[in-house]
Amino acid sequence: MNESNIKKPNAVASFFRNLSGQTIWMVFAVLVITISLMEPKFISSSNILNVLRQVSIVGLISLGMTVVLIGGNFDLSTGAILTLAAVVSVNIGPENGPLTALAIIIPLLLGVFVGLLNGLLVGLLKANSIIVTVGTQFMVAGATLIYTGGQHVWVWSPTQFYEAISGGYLMGIPNPIFIFLILTVITQIILKRTSFGRYVYALGNNDDASRLMGIKTNLIRMSTYVFSGFTAAAAGILLASRVKNLDPTIGLGYEFQALTAVVLGGTKTSGGEGRIYNTLAGVLTLGIISNSMTLLNISYNLQLLIRGLILLTAVAIDAKRNQSVAR
Repeated sequence: MNESNIKKPNAVASFFRNLSGQTIWMVFAVLVITISLMEPKFISSSNILNVLRQVSIVGLISLGMTVVLIGGNFDLSTGAILTLAAVVSVNIGPENGPLTALAIIIPLLLGVFVGLLNGLLVGLLKANSIIVTVGTQFMVAGATLIYTGGQHVWVWSPTQFYEAISGGYLMGIPNPIFIFLILTVITQIILKRTSFGRYVYALGNNDDASRLMGIKTNLIRMSTYVFSGFTAAAAGILLASRVKNLDPTIGLGYEFQALTAVVLGGTKTSGGEGRIYNTLAGVLTLGIISNSMTLLNISYNLQLLIRGLILLTAVAIDAKRNQSVAR
């Protein structure tokens, strides 16, 4: 009898924890239904594919940011990394067949390098992750402006392969959607099926305890930043392939969109908790909100206000959840 009394509360608590974890998907479903009733154009196949294509860029950044946040740190340099990767990709010259591969490889390596720099500063020097990544954001943004001379960069006639990165289709579905979903699945597998993923969660829960367990915490932390730099650079390549005429500050601000999506998805800003599929829901939720505001002709200034309110609400919910856990 005593055992059954112990198990029942645990089962109930587990049920409500799981239900809480699905809240963002419930919000997403309610939004889709509500917006569909307000604006029938929203549920057209062309608009849905357009939304999915648009969110793929923020989605890629959000994957890396989720991993960093689970590890107990922040990465606010991703928008600058995206911009640098995009302009370098375009400037290398994807009109020329032999250079197309370099227009992909070099930007990815730059993203990995900046991620490694963040990881070294935060991991080895134990510097504050917010201050470090804001610093690298300014540094990378400045380097991008110097590289471009503050001018737009563009490519008029990219190769068919480069064009297809963002403009191609597979089975009627835009390639960016497939790229985002494939990397989402890979990230989910890494976090849930590998020792690295378990170490990231352990690091976010308790750095000191993880170190005492023999986990190479500095290496794990650096790896999370390398992954974040890689996904931000991949997002930059997608953006470059789609836009082709880039302002050298085009990606600044994407980091806050990604952070909003990740926190909306329930990843704790204090680390140790987060789910990739909930980040996906956060990305989709932000995407349909942005799309619906455009369809409803809401001014850009008001859209910025609403996005800011969404981020503050998500952070407030996260803070409340952290307080409840502490008690």
